[in-house]
Amino acid sequence: MREWCMNEEKEECSTTCPVFGVRSGGPIIGLGIIMILFGLIPLGIGNVPLSLPVSLLFIGFGVFLIWAGLTK
Repeated sequence: MREWCMNEEKEECSTTCPVFGVRSGGPIIGLGIIMILFGLIPLGIGNVPLSLPVSLLFIGFGVFLIWAGLTK
């Protein structure tokens, strides 16, 4: 595997690239929650011109991001 590190010392390098610069899944989970809200809020308001497939796409991608953050 290729090492993703900008440091010269090998001890601080890891073999994986952290998303958003952190090793925890917190930012990915937060982004997933925001995506789910972007899908649910227009469905609750009713007059927003966002179709059902687009809302489901936002919700599905949000669920995927939460899953990716939890399994990290």
